[in-house]
Amino acid sequence: MQCKYLVEVMEPQTHIVKVKIEASRADNDSLVFFLPSWSPGSYLMREYSRNIRTLKALSANGEYLNYEQTSKNEWLIDFKNSDLKSDCTNFSVEYEVFCHELTVRTSHVDESHAFLHGPSYLMGVKDKDIAPVIEFKFSGLWSKLHTGLTDISTKREQFIYSAENYDVLIDAPVEIGCHDSDGFMVAGKEHHLIWYGEEYPHNNNLKADIKKIVETVSEHFSSIPYEQYTFMTHLKKDLYGGLEHLNSTALQFDGRKFAVRADYVNWLALVAHEYFHTWNVKRIRPIELGPFDYLSENYTKMHWLTEGLTSFMDELFVVRSGLCSIEEYLGMQAKNLAAYFSIPGKKFHSLEASSFNAWIKLYRPDENSKNSSISYYLKGGLVFSTLHFEFKKVGKNINDLLTALWDRYLLNPSVGVTTNEVLAMIETIGSKGIRDQFELRINTTEDIDFESYYKENGMELEWSDESTQIDLGCEFSYEGDRAIISKVTLDGSAYTSGLNAGDEIIAINNVRVLKVDIEQLPNFLLPDKNYNLTISRLGKLIRFEMIFSRGSRKLKGIKVIDSAKVKETFLS
Repeated sequence: MQCKYLVEVMEPQTHIVKVKIEASRADNDSLVFFLPSWSPGSYLMREYSRNIRTLKALSANGEYLNYEQTSKNEWLIDFKNSDLKSDCTNFSVEYEVFCHELTVRTSHVDESHAFLHGPSYLMGVKDKDIAPVIEFKFSGLWSKLHTGLTDISTKREQFIYSAENYDVLIDAPVEIGCHDSDGFMVAGKEHHLIWYGEEYPHNNNLKADIKKIVETVSEHFSSIPYEQYTFMTHLKKDLYGGLEHLNSTALQFDGRKFAVRADYVNWLALVAHEYFHTWNVKRIRPIELGPFDYLSENYTKMHWLTEGLTSFMDELFVVRSGLCSIEEYLGMQAKNLAAYFSIPGKKFHSLEASSFNAWIKLYRPDENSKNSSISYYLKGGLVFSTLHFEFKKVGKNINDLLTALWDRYLLNPSVGVTTNEVLAMIETIGSKGIRDQFELRINTTEDIDFESYYKENGMELEWSDESTQIDLGCEFSYEGDRAIISKVTLDGSAYTSGLNAGDEIIAINNVRVLKVDIEQLPNFLLPDKNYNLTISRLGKLIRFEMIFSRGSRKLKGIKVIDSAKVKETFLS
């Protein structure tokens, strides 16, 4: 079924995008058009149809067709029961979408640009294979359009593109505006760099560093699976994140932070993370993630592969690219381990459970998230680090698993991989024991002795002793100077004393507590002593006694003992 899309952004100040889909009904008495509820790579029901303002269906002669909204995001066009004076072989569906949310998973339109995220504004036809062509018309304020779609325009002033199918159509974000653009070549293929927003002055060479990441990541595979690739970056205050696509990625970062070395290295890891998804997720994928059901949750227990493996490889690619030092790399690993140690929820959720519940947990964090679950990004990355260490013991490498996964994809690209297939690869590369151990780490909550792994590979975990100070056992948010508990840590001082998220700390021993005092409290208070707290809970003042527990040791870094062994572990 052929569908021609016309997308118009003529009044960007209204944040409205107008879409017209022209198609032929063939022999169908009815067709169902839908807008996805979620985006591949971001596992939350985002209900994009909430942003549709108007919708109508018309015959080619302009007569109105009967339609009915049959669900939150489906519209049935009824040709048989439409009162038409002429033939209705050809018809159109026209609708308007409000686009004013600047994330990598949504569309954003204002006077400065238009970022169009496919699932949020492009309808599909249910149970039909479509051959889409899409044309964009936009405000004369703008001069550029970049996307990963195939350009079939015959004139310079036209912006017309084609896609193999609906999946490919919505998997290609579009950036329109007067943005900066640049590019480079790797392996004879074009790589485009798109920059929207503002950045502070810095001394980094973004183009050269991104090119180095592309070279390093692609060298880990036997082929590059695209003809061109586009990096779209939004630089705005407090933004951070990314979303992978078939031959592009959308990235967001705080442009002020490029001058801060640690933040810049984190930016490079983000670039590596999303670019690596070109292979892992967009091609190598769990069997459940494709073909997609855009209307319902697509459950899988394998996000330890999609995001766990990627979270281990992203920082490894940065150090292997020579863009950070071994010491900086180990600093990132120490931060990952410290975060993992601090999350009580690791005792309750396995990686498989965390993956399966992504739709209701990871993308919907609340005050109790850290107490009840663990991120498959964080723990998944750490589990793959132990697999890498295990492979090293038998003269192998995580690279061998990447090769096996890619070879499996090339053998059968239309069918995703299963857990058993991945486990079989691990056994072939390593041993039955390595396979069994890895399997336990994805489907149980057993403790992992990370310290021994690092010691075996020429490193030592360094700990700070916090036992002389109190542990508040909670996190705070602030309303002006008021200190309000935002999260309570399971089994910590606040938890055992009965404090809740939402409680405002008014006073301790009748001395007023404000925002400026919170960081100093561990210096003023002693463990195992009684204190009188005054809090405000739902507008009511409550007073009770509290005993603060002692702090526990915290990981402060990873020390190199044998530098040659460390380099061999990570760089080869």
